[in-house]
Order: sequence, then C-alpha cells, then structure tokens
Amino acid sequence: MTIVDKIKELRSLYPDKSALFDLHTGKKVTFTQIDEKSNYVCDYLRKKKFKKGDKIVVFIPIGVEFYLILTAIFKMGIQAVFIDPYAGIEHINKCCEMISPDGIIGSRKTLLKGFFLKGIRKIGKKINYIKVMKYSEKFLINEKIKNYEKIEENTPALISFTSGSTGFPKIIMRTHKFLLGQHNVLEKNIKFEKKTSVYSSFPIFLFSHIATGTTTFIPDLNWKKPAESNFKNIVQQIMENNIQNVILPPAIFQNIVKFCKDEKITLENVQKVYTGGAPVFYSLMKNIKEVFTNAKITALYGASEAEPISVLNFDDITKEDIENMKNGKGLLAGKIVNEIELKIEKLKKSNNVKDSSELKGEILVRGENVVNGYLNVEKNPDENWHRTGDMGYINRKGQLILLGRVKGLIQIEENIYYPFTVETAFSFCKNLKKSVLTSKDDKLYLFAEKNPKFKGDLSEDNEIKELKGKFGIFKIIETEIPMDKRHNSKTDYKRLEEIVEKL
Repeated sequence: MTIVDKIKELRSLYPDKSALFDLHTGKKVTFTQIDEKSNYVCDYLRKKKFKKGDKIVVFIPIGVEFYLILTAIFKMGIQAVFIDPYAGIEHINKCCEMISPDGIIGSRKTLLKGFFLKGIRKIGKKINYIKVMKYSEKFLINEKIKNYEKIEENTPALISFTSGSTGFPKIIMRTHKFLLGQHNVLEKNIKFEKKTSVYSSFPIFLFSHIATGTTTFIPDLNWKKPAESNFKNIVQQIMENNIQNVILPPAIFQNIVKFCKDEKITLENVQKVYTGGAPVFYSLMKNIKEVFTNAKITALYGASEAEPISVLNFDDITKEDIENMKNGKGLLAGKIVNEIELKIEKLKKSNNVKDSSELKGEILVRGENVVNGYLNVEKNPDENWHRTGDMGYINRKGQLILLGRVKGLIQIEENIYYPFTVETAFSFCKNLKKSVLTSKDDKLYLFAEKNPKFKGDLSEDNEIKELKGKFGIFKIIETEIPMDKRHNSKTDYKRLEEIVEKL
C-alpha cells in the first residue's frame, strides 16, 4: 500500500469530487482526473526513457500541475528531488553534485536559467512541464495506456535536503512506506470532518490531505516570500470558498490576523486551524482565536525528518501553563503524539552544571513517521533514534516543553541559558514582535524587533525592562531579526551570528 494506492481507492469512492482547487489559476481536478492524468504523464516520462529508480529534480510551481506530475513520478518509482530554489546557487550546485540527478522538470524559464548553474547544466534530461501537461490533455479519461509495475513499500520516493546552514546539506530520503506512515500519523492528528474542505500551504502535507478524500484548496500565496502575500485576497478566499480547515505557518497567520483585526473581520466558518513549521507562541494562538472565533486552534511541533511530534490545543492551555512560560520554563509544545516514541538525552555540555529536577537535553524520536537517518551521513548501526537538534524536557503533566536549538545553548561560567526560556517569556510583551537570545564575551544579549504599531523605544518599555533584569540580560538591541529564506518563519542563525560578531 502506498499513498498512490490510496488515491486510486478514493477515485472509486468519490470519482467526480474535486480533489484539488488552485486558487491562483482557478484550475481544479477530481479524484478521477488525478489518477488518469497522472497516468498520461507517466506515459510521457516513459517515452523520455525515465525508469524506476531514476532521480528527477522537480522545479514546478505549487499548483495542480505539481501534484499531477508528482503523482506520476511516484507511480513510476522515480525519485522526486526537491531543492529549495531560493537557497542560492552554491546550495543548488552542491545538492546536484551530491546526488547526480538523471533529469530535471520545470518551466522553460527555469530550464534556461539552469544553463548558468553548473549542477543543473550537467543533468542529461531536461523536461518542460508545460509540454508534459499539454501531452496529457490529448487523452480522453479512461483511455487505456500501459500499466506500470507495482511499487514496493521500500522503493525510494522523495529526496530533499536540509538547509546546509553548517555548510553541509544533509540528504533526506523518504520511501513510499515512510510517506504512507507519515500520512497515517497526520490523519490521526489532523482530523477533518467529512465533506469539509482544507486550505493548506505545506506541499507534502497537502499530498496527505488529498489522500484523506477532502477537497484541498491551494492558496494564492507568494511562495517565494510568503509573508509578502496579498492577505486581503487570502482572507477573501477563505470566506468565499467556505473553508472549514486552515493549515498555514505562523508567519502567514500573523499577517492574516493583523489584516482581519485592522479591518474588523472575523472568520466564523472555519472549524479547525493548524499551524507549525516554526515556534508557535501563546500570543499568536490567542490572536488567531480572536479572528477564527469558532475554530479549534492547534499548534504542531515537528521537523522535516519527523512530523508531527507533538500537538498543542489552545483550549488545553491552563493559567499555570501561561505563568510557567512567562517565568522562563520554556515553550509549551503539548502532548506527544501516540504514534511516536520520544526520549530526552542530556547534553554533555551541561553534565557539570546544576539544573532543575527535570531531565533537559536533546529531543530524540523514532516511529513510522520518522526518517531513518541521512543518505550522506554515516550512522551508528546501534543508533535507531533521530536527533532533532532541538532541546526540551517533559513536564510533570507529560507535556513536551521546548528550550531551543542545541547549537543555541549558552553557557556562562556554571550557568546554562536555554534560548526559548527567555524568548518565550518575552513573547508575552505586547510591544515586541520577536526576540532572539544570544551571547558574546560572557554577556547575554537580546535582539528585539518591535511591533510596527509601537513607535517608542523598546528599552524603555516597562515589561521589557522588568524581564531584562529578571533574566540578567546585559543589553537589548533593537533590530530587524533576519529570517530564513525557505519558510520566512524561523530565525536565520547564520546571518544572526554575523551580526553578533560586529557587537
């Protein structure tokens, strides 16, 4: 059984139901059309001499065509390779060099640009996806084409890369078994009522949404810079299409909330809201609830290699939880999902440091939705846990508390400082948009970005002055905090280090 097999099942259950609706182009496809048109794409790729096991770089805009072609790639046992097109030339070249793709599929413009990139120029087969789609339109639904061999569970399906912020991108390979396992875990933790629709911007999640039988709307986003999207249009799309489930990253929700509050709009039809992919603070969840008044608000914690790990329902957050976060206990991430195993491994750096009674350290996980290592990183055969690179602990209620990235741990003499303990406390300050804790020369610094509506000096804000003294921060530096290019939701720590060096 694979995700593709599930789509075939859905075709028999809901043959004429819309599976995908692209709000940017207005294009939509039924479950029957996804199954049939992807067969015709298979036929095109076969004629171009692609075969099971080949690797093909996919540079296609997120839309109906993307999912038709991805379905075809999975059907043929080809490996879809995703390289972040906004990560820079060096990253793209390095990724191509590491895996030696057999082909690339993208727009004519992308393929022409590829001639100026060493990594892409070396790829033998270059496919214009517009020609592929025109070919698929020649067929009539139910017109028979050659059947393809059955894909085994352990057949590689998808290759992606870590950001390479340390200068060395790691290769993440997902098999068909993994994709189905991830879908199973997502389906149990992201639940849609029958006959409802979902509005989602997470590309791989979206493939899983299709497999649940829901109608999935692809947002009209600025995919290169999501935070610069037209939020008036996004709000109108959610209202006009009577969307019941919305799944977006924090940066998008921040802007939706701002627009709705400025325009005094509430989105009452939405039943469920999910957000994740970056730290989700209580203040954001509270603001979302004030706009999506009838919705159940849920934050998801996970990683590219393991998603989801824990879930947090806004209604479950108690006054005690809020006080703990305000007092520097860390960021509440909620209940660990039943389908995953999790343990905390104490960091060697903190072995001789006096700490609280909870075991604090790196979060390790394993389960059917957890990637089993990286292709280009030698793994200890006795190590069957995935290291998330995040720090945390389990509180007395069995909830996961996040403390920040392992590489963000700060030690000054015998004192340990966990970034999220401070950043979460500061997230409750109404005039602060975002903060990041760092250090230099054994002194703590807080980079702080203020809310646009606040015109004063952050260092004179009473809430901030109180927390500065409480946590022993030497200096607060008011600045725009650099964000990652991929999601625009996480701090770009590499660029931040360059700023710290100049202190």
